[in-house]
Amino acid sequence: MSGEKLTDVAVVNTIENKCKACYSCVRNCPVKAIKVEVGQTRVVRDRCISCGDCVKVCSQNAKEIFSFIPEVIEILGSEKGVALLAPSFPASCYPIPPEVFIQQLYRLGFNKIIELTAGIELTVPVYREFVKTGPETVISTYCPAIVELIERYFPRLIPNLAPVDSAMMAIGKHVKKMNNKSKTVFIGPCIAKKEEVRSRGGGIIDAVITFKELKELLNSEGLIVNEHQVSLDTPVKSLPSIFPLSGGLARNLDPEGELYHPEEVVIVDGKNEVMEFLESLVKGKISPKFVDILFCKGCVDGPEIDSSLDMFSRKYTIYHYARSKKPEKISGVGLDLGREFTDRYKPLREPTQQEIQAILKYTYKTKREDELNCGACGYNSCREKAVAVYQGLAEIDMCLPYLLENSRGELEYYKTRMRKGKTTGKGIDSIISKAQNVEELKELAGKAAQNDATILIQGESGVGKEVFAQAIHHSSARKSGPFVGINCAALPELLLESELFGYEEGAFTGARKGGKLGRFELARGGTILLDEVGDLPLSMQVKLLRVLQEKKYERVGGTKSIDLNARIIAASNMDLKILVREGKFRVDLYYRVNVITLTLPPLRERKEDIPLLVGYFLQKIAEQKKAPPKIVSDKVLDLFSKYDWPGNVRELENVVERAVFISDGNVIHVEHLPPIIKSLTYEFTQKIIPIKDAVRELEKELIAEALKITNNNRVSAANLLGLPRATLYIKLKEYGLA
Repeated sequence: MSGEKLTDVAVVNTIENKCKACYSCVRNCPVKAIKVEVGQTRVVRDRCISCGDCVKVCSQNAKEIFSFIPEVIEILGSEKGVALLAPSFPASCYPIPPEVFIQQLYRLGFNKIIELTAGIELTVPVYREFVKTGPETVISTYCPAIVELIERYFPRLIPNLAPVDSAMMAIGKHVKKMNNKSKTVFIGPCIAKKEEVRSRGGGIIDAVITFKELKELLNSEGLIVNEHQVSLDTPVKSLPSIFPLSGGLARNLDPEGELYHPEEVVIVDGKNEVMEFLESLVKGKISPKFVDILFCKGCVDGPEIDSSLDMFSRKYTIYHYARSKKPEKISGVGLDLGREFTDRYKPLREPTQQEIQAILKYTYKTKREDELNCGACGYNSCREKAVAVYQGLAEIDMCLPYLLENSRGELEYYKTRMRKGKTTGKGIDSIISKAQNVEELKELAGKAAQNDATILIQGESGVGKEVFAQAIHHSSARKSGPFVGINCAALPELLLESELFGYEEGAFTGARKGGKLGRFELARGGTILLDEVGDLPLSMQVKLLRVLQEKKYERVGGTKSIDLNARIIAASNMDLKILVREGKFRVDLYYRVNVITLTLPPLRERKEDIPLLVGYFLQKIAEQKKAPPKIVSDKVLDLFSKYDWPGNVRELENVVERAVFISDGNVIHVEHLPPIIKSLTYEFTQKIIPIKDAVRELEKELIAEALKITNNNRVSAANLLGLPRATLYIKLKEYGLA
C-alpha cells in the first residue's frame, strides 16, 4: 500500500482476472455497489457499506478484504498490543473453550486482552440518556454497516441515529486514556469495522482483523489446537455478552422496562429486513421509540465469523459463555463517547423511460414480454439492469438471453459461410452496408476481385475507398500477398518516382547505400493502391502509363527492367473525366486505370447504413479499449440521420469516437455530440392561430416563392400557382406584394 492512503483503498476489492462473471456479488449486494467492467466486478468505494455480503457469496474467492495484518504483526512485536475481542468470539473459536482461546492470544504476543462487553457497559448509560431526551425514534449505532447505509442511502434518518460511540470505539478511548502508547487491535467477525476505523478511528483503534484472519495468524504460529468440545447448556440469565445476538442491545439497555414498553421497541436484523424497515421508516409508515438494528442476523452471523457451527449452536455458545462470565466494570468518567454523522448521499442520475427503452432495445427487448427478468445478470429485472447500465454500473451485454441469441446467430452465420465455401475476414462481405446502391457495388467489386484488371474507385473523401480496395485485395487470389498503399497527393513530385519505382545505389545525392525498393516491388504478388491518383503530376502520369502498358518498370538510376507483379487499384476523390477535360489528367491514362469503375456514394445517400456503421465503430472502439461497447440513444441516431455528413464515414467514425471518450456512462446522449450536430435539435414550434389566418399566411408565402422562382414574371407565377392572372393581381395587392 506504499504511496496510498488507507482511505483511498476499498475495504473489499476484486482480485484481478479471478472473477468469473457469475454476478452473485451483484445479486447479493443490498445497495448495488458493484460495478461491472469488461466482465470483472469492482466494488464502488463511494457506494459500498462494507457489509461483506459479496465476500460471503463469491464462490471463486475473487474478493479480498483490506488487511491490517502487517500492522498487527508490528504491534505484536512491540509489547504494547491490546486486543479488543468481540463478544461473538465463543461461537468462532468453538470447539476451543473461550478461556483457552484467550490464552492463545496472549501466547501470540498480545500484552492485554479486553472483551468488548466492557465497552457495552460504557455506552449503555449514554444510550439510556439519549433515549430519554432524543427524537421520537432512536436508531442504535453499534453496527457500522447500518451507519454507512443510513449516511449513504437514507440521510433523512441521520437525526435519528444515536450519537453514541460503538463499543469498539468506547473501549478504545478508555485504553488510550489509560496509556496513550498502547496499540489497540479489534478482533471480530465484521468487515465493516475496518471501514469504521479507517474513516472514524482517529488514532483510537490501530488495526482491525477478523476472526478468519486471526485464525490464519494463529495457525501460522502453530497455536491452533483441537481441544475438547464445550457443552451447550441453555443459560438462565442475560448479560452484556449476549450483545452479538439479535436484540442483545435492547435487552441490556432497558432490562426492567423503564424506558419504553415492549411494543415500542423494534428488533431488526438481516439485510432484507433492514432494507424494508428503513424504507418504511423513511416513508413514515412506522415510528417505534427504539430500534435495535444489525445488518447481519446478529454479529454471531458476521461475514468473517468463520464458525463451523450452525446459527442455533452459535447462539448457544454465546448464551453459555454469558452465563459463566462476570461483567467487567470500567469507568467511563472523563470519556467523550459522543459521535457525529455525515450526509454522504450521492444519488445517481435516473434515466427516462425512453432512455431505459433504448437500452432494452439493444438486447432485443422491444416489448414487455421480451423482458424475461431471469436474474442471470444479478439484477431483479431487465429494467433494473437497464437503469444500472445507464448509471454506468452494469455492462449492456451482461444479459444471458441476449448472449445466447447472439451465439445462435453467429453459429448460423459460420455454418452458412462454410456451406458456401467462402472465408470470413476482410473480404467484400466485411463491408458494412444494407443500402441497395452499396450492395450493387459490392457485387461488382466481388466480380472485379476475381481477375487482375485495373480498378478505379471514385468518391468523396471519407467514403471508404481504401476499405473497398482492401476488401477487393482480400477477396482476390492475391490475398496472401501484401497490400501496399501510397497517397499520391502527400508526396512531393521529386520523391514520387523513387517512392513508386525505388532507386539504385548512387542514383542521386543522398541515396541510401544498397538502393531502395519501390512500392511496386514491395507489392509484388499483392495489390498496390494509388490513392488520389488525380493529383499525380503530368510527368509522372506518363511514367505510370508506360508501366500499365508494358507491365515493366525500372528503378531510378537503374537500367534493368523489373516485371510488374501487382494488381493496381487507383482511387480519386475527384471526377477524372472532369480533370481530363481540364487537361489535368491524361486521357490515355484515364482509360488505362478505368477498366472497372466503382463510384462510392456519399454517406448522405446511404443513411440507412448509419446505425450499422455506428454499431461497428462502437464495437471496434470497445475492443481497442478492452471495454464493453456503449450504445447510442434514439435521439442521437435521429440527429445522425438528419445531418449531411460532409466528411462521410470518416467523419461519422470521428464523431462516434469523440462521444465514446467524453461520455461517462454506457449511453451516448445528444450532449456528447459536436455543436454542429446538436444544433439540429432546435425545432421551430408552430403557434396556434385561426385557420383562416394560417391559410392567408401560407398563401402569401406561396405567391412570394412563385415570384422568386419566375424572376417576378407574374404570368409565369400565375401559371405555376394555377391561378387566373386577374386573381393573382388582386392577391398581390392584398398581401402588399405588388
